[in-house]
Formats: sequence, C-alpha cells, structure tokens
Amino acid sequence: MIELINQLSGIGIALILGIWAFRYMNAVYRIFFYQLLVFSIILAASYFVPSVSSAQYNNQWLYNLSMPLETFFLSWAAYEYFKFSKQKYLVGVGYCLFMAALLIEIYAKGFFVFSNHGYIAESVLLLLLYLLVLYNQLTKENNAWKRSPEVWISIGIVLYFGGVVPYLSFINYLQEIHSKVSHFLFRIIIEGLSNLRYLLLAAGFWLIRRNADARTTVVNE
Repeated sequence: MIELINQLSGIGIALILGIWAFRYMNAVYRIFFYQLLVFSIILAASYFVPSVSSAQYNNQWLYNLSMPLETFFLSWAAYEYFKFSKQKYLVGVGYCLFMAALLIEIYAKGFFVFSNHGYIAESVLLLLLYLLVLYNQLTKENNAWKRSPEVWISIGIVLYFGGVVPYLSFINYLQEIHSKVSHFLFRIIIEGLSNLRYLLLAAGFWLIRRNADARTTVVNE
C-alpha cells in the first residue's frame, strides 16, 4: 500500500491540477493530460490485474502495452508543438523506428516478457524530441522561460527518460542474477524519477492556469 501511495503521489497531484487547468489548455497541453489519464489506468491495472507471467515483477506485459501508447501521446504532443517546422518529420520517423524495435523484440521474446530494447528506443526518441522542445523554449522565451509550462514538462520528460535507460537496459539480467538489487533500483530510479516527472507535469499544469488567470486580470484592469 505504501508503494502504491508513493507511486500515485505525483500522478495524483498532476491529475488534480490538470483537471483544474483543463479548460485553459491548448492542443499540446491536452495531449499531455490524456497521456496522464491513460498511464493512470495502466498503473492501476498493474496492481489489480492478476499476473500472467512467472517473472518476479508481475504484469510485465503491461509495460509492453503502455510503451506504444505513451510514445504515441508524447510524440503526438511533440508533433503538435513542431507542427509548422521541419522537426515534425523527425517525430514520425522516430515513432516508426521505435515501433519496429518494439515489435521485433516482442516477436523474439514474447508479449509477456518486458521489451527492454523497445523501452530504450522509446527513451532515446522522447529524450531527443523533448531536448529539442526544451532548447526551442529556452531560446524563444528569453527571461520568461520560468513561466513556460513546456519548459517544466519537458524537463520532467528529459530527466525521466534520460535516467531510466541505464537501469532498464539491464533489467532482465538483474532480475535473473540480482533480484533484490533490481527491486531496490526499481524503487529508487523508476519510482523516484516517475514521481519527479509527474510533479513537473503538475507544475506545468499549474502554470497553465496561473498564466491564464494573470491574462484575465490584466484584461479586467
């Protein structure tokens, strides 16, 4: 129960602030919110759906299910962000490469074994895309970047996907050889960075509402 509460803390705050700011969101922000909803459902399922795998970590197949969905939503958000620039073509190419890596590994290992190479492909794609978003925002916003929701949301995504790759690259090996170490690293790295990611997403949602309220105050004055 404590582990569940720990995982849901950042997500819960993001959901509450997302609902609070939803009416002020543009297309990009709403895609982030939809991804949050989908991830919340899958996370809940990972605790309540009976395990169908003999691996130590139950429901590894849910990761294989969530990867294309998560990558789709975050790539879609990046596509909407770069809609009027050449970078939008990188999104489609990158997503196709990710899906190829994921499906090849699932075909080789089976759907019920975590596709670590697919996750690495997802992480590299989203890391590159949101480094581009972050760079674009920091060079465009000048001194106003602190009030930019895209900046904080992108920082969360970059920190998460940049941080989990070393662990997830060896997750299958660690589970077989050092299961206790693997579980400890999972709690520290995956859950810790996931909470940080969704807390920064929550900060982005809060800024959306704050910026909207500030514009309304200026108009009324």
